[in-house]
Amino acid sequence: MRIGGRDIRLGVEICEDLWDDDYPISVTADLARAEVDFIVNLSASPYHEGRRDDRAALIRRKVNETSIPFYYCNLVGAQDELIFDGNSLVVDANGHIRAYGRAFEEDLVLVETEGTDSVLLPEIDRDLDLVDALVCGIRDYFRKTGHREAVIGLSGGIDSSLVAALAVRALAPDQVHGVAMPSEYSSEHSLTDARLLAENLGIDYREIPIAGLFRTYLDALADAFAGTRPGVAEENIQARIRGNVLMSLSNKFGWLVLTTGNKTELALGYCTLYGDMSGGLAVISDLSKADVYALSRAINRSAGRDLIPVSCLTKPPSAELAPGQVDPFDYQIVSPLVDAIVEDHKSVTALIRSGYDPALVRDIYRRIRNNEYKRRQAAPGLRVSPKAFGLGRRVPIVNQFDGEYHE
Repeated sequence: MRIGGRDIRLGVEICEDLWDDDYPISVTADLARAEVDFIVNLSASPYHEGRRDDRAALIRRKVNETSIPFYYCNLVGAQDELIFDGNSLVVDANGHIRAYGRAFEEDLVLVETEGTDSVLLPEIDRDLDLVDALVCGIRDYFRKTGHREAVIGLSGGIDSSLVAALAVRALAPDQVHGVAMPSEYSSEHSLTDARLLAENLGIDYREIPIAGLFRTYLDALADAFAGTRPGVAEENIQARIRGNVLMSLSNKFGWLVLTTGNKTELALGYCTLYGDMSGGLAVISDLSKADVYALSRAINRSAGRDLIPVSCLTKPPSAELAPGQVDPFDYQIVSPLVDAIVEDHKSVTALIRSGYDPALVRDIYRRIRNNEYKRRQAAPGLRVSPKAFGLGRRVPIVNQFDGEYHE
């Protein structure tokens, strides 16, 4: 092509042409042999934590091998589960970064090809980067599906608080509706925290008690349940009532229900099918419980005040479906273990050899395997890790592999 009176040999790559280590053909090497003057890679590279720096390192390695300037132009926005972070990049023939595009925003970057000035990539605040990614994912999902307003069940806990805060960042306070649905087991502090959160975020807030509906269900099922002890079935009725309330509001007003389950809970099956799993978009389904706390603190830090009430961060997590109930897991131990199994593909055998308690590892692996049927029916979830539940992780529901290698 002719630019500025000069004939320029332009090499064009499409996305994965760059990631050629496992392929028999290297497009970059072929373009170098064709003696192109510079390479442009038109990319739709999905985001996950650390992805920007992975790309930059790979591009600089390619430039060091070829001494050809490289222009990397990446998509911005989201498509269903996938988030595209932009972070476009220009690297000169000496391997120096000449310019970069903004993250999670469209950007026009002009580069003087004859110049020699170089720049450093800005430091990434890991937690705020994840916040920005999820906000981008929510915003684009709403824009592309034609939805304007979101509705969230507010329990007064940390998960729903984070989802509400992310929704406000992605949309606007007047486009987010919070609904508290107290039962006879709901604590007063849960309602207080839900109200305070809604006030801090400036969102619509309403309370729809479900105690009467719950009692009606129990009365209707009294003969069928006769002679049995109350347990999980009765607890989950409450979650399903709440799911029906939110879906009714969605049907009536066109609001999109945002689910509030995190990755650790989805992995372990600590969620109710047709209850708290009901909705149109699973915002934090790829965040571990540990990350839920980390991102909540990051949002408060960036806001300069406690948008998410401190008590949501400090009180023991509870579904409040039974008297005195708290979550049955030590998330500081379980959360990294789930990540090791799901994201790092660690086997039971390898985890036990690395020092984990054998009974705990086997129990967690069994829960992950046995609850695949729930995740198969979950709302699409925004991906921010290298391996998320959903389309990128297809495991048979009937899988019986126990994760152990018997020698």
